Amino acid sequence: MARRSAGFVSKKAHRKSRGGCLTCKRKKVKCDEAQPACGYCCLRSWDCQYIQDSALASKSPPSDSTSSHTTPLSDTSNVEEVDFNNTSIQIPTWLVPAACASTGQLTLLDHELLHHYRTSTWKAFAARKDAVVQKLHRDFVPQSSLSNPYLLYALLSIAASHSNALSPSKQIEKQALVYRHKTFQEYSKALQNITAENYESVLVTGTFLLALIPPPAENATDEEHLDWMFSLLKMSEGLRVLASLRWAQGIEKLTIYPLICRELRALPPPPTIHGKDDASLCTPVGPLGTTPNHPNPAPTYPHQYPLSSPLFLPQPLMALLKTLVNPASTGRIDLDRQTLTPVFHALSPIFLSLYYYHLNQDFYVRIFAFTSFLMPDFLQLVKQREPRALTLVAWWFALANLVPNGWWVGQCVRGVVGAIGGVIRAQEVDGGSDGCSSRGNEIVIEAFERAERIVETFQTYSGEDAAMSIYEEWVGVSWDEGPKKAEEWEFGQLLDLGALDPVGFEMAGVGISAQS
Repeated sequence: MARRSAGFVSKKAHRKSRGGCLTCKRKKVKCDEAQPACGYCCLRSWDCQYIQDSALASKSPPSDSTSSHTTPLSDTSNVEEVDFNNTSIQIPTWLVPAACASTGQLTLLDHELLHHYRTSTWKAFAARKDAVVQKLHRDFVPQSSLSNPYLLYALLSIAASHSNALSPSKQIEKQALVYRHKTFQEYSKALQNITAENYESVLVTGTFLLALIPPPAENATDEEHLDWMFSLLKMSEGLRVLASLRWAQGIEKLTIYPLICRELRALPPPPTIHGKDDASLCTPVGPLGTTPNHPNPAPTYPHQYPLSSPLFLPQPLMALLKTLVNPASTGRIDLDRQTLTPVFHALSPIFLSLYYYHLNQDFYVRIFAFTSFLMPDFLQLVKQREPRALTLVAWWFALANLVPNGWWVGQCVRGVVGAIGGVIRAQEVDGGSDGCSSRGNEIVIEAFERAERIVETFQTYSGEDAAMSIYEEWVGVSWDEGPKKAEEWEFGQLLDLGALDPVGFEMAGVGISAQS
């Protein structure tokens, strides 16, 4: 048989895959470029991601002739220099290298959402924006999330929800739900094994869970608003329990302490409206770090001692408190008095901070810290829809509405306060509740309607107008006088510490004399 000569055998030219998916590029295998997922990724059930650059994604063969609309790659005269240290710049996804976390390899969407969290999302819900908190949210928290899946999924879910709120996307909305489900799944496991190594990540995740509770829709019923409200309070209770594990054992030394502290400054004493003769209308005396007057850990108060001062509450709330501490001699015994009274004490410093420093970061921090003073017995009253407990919650929501960073709450404040009003007014028609006389019911209604008016003022005008309206009918208190009195008090503190020479200070042209 004649043998064939071993001549040259031509082969079909191999077409290089320039529009392949990122997985195939990393694996250095030929990609069939099938959409939406290539065959290589489909066979292995992998996430298939394509470069979104239109020039790279185009499959049309290049033209031999140079079009007038084509810019040579070597021409860099019109290319603007990019500062890659500027976090406001959206870095193309194909420039992001593959990274691994405790959950596995991060997808391009994970990278984008983490970037969105670092540059935008945290600003939308954080009560503070100082340099320390900024560094925690931009660096420490995202880095910690890579080794703690519950924290990673929490960040991704919050960032996805925020991104979807800014630019609605069904895909992002669906992914936010997936991340949220994984957050609670992993967080439940972590709570069963809290260690010194994971305590900070568990605690900071607890602060994010409030934003993961899906708010009611715009057309939600009163029941849905009340259910959401109670879920929010119950989630806050879990955070309080977590923080209590180390509150008196050096929690202020933790890196994340600035995210969980309960006040930013010591407040001047309240203006003299009523004396200290009635101890029931004064703040309780307790160990530092345990009362609303001194809410931070004891070591953060090196020069202070627990003292009592008159409560600082608007007239409607003060009238409601007096029905508790000075009950009528006749009628049923109020079994809820001991449960309700501490909540008035927790509200007092919030009004004081707002009065002296107006809308400031200390006020915002105290708003978020308020729920840490709500005990299980009080939450049970809220669940039972006790009118006075609901009224106090309505006041907190009205005040929380003044905090600018609450995108995840949306229009829920108005819906919740409206739902509370429906319950309170319905109970008034039905004849009141345990512990409330006819006059007591009227006082509850008056206190609630005052909170309702604050929400309406906010909706109609602005947060500043709503804050001012709190002090309009407050006898002996002027909104404009607050900051001036705070300056005088701070000046007096400096004199007491010997930090200033009053004579030299006055000669320097400052309009505060030693006598004042």
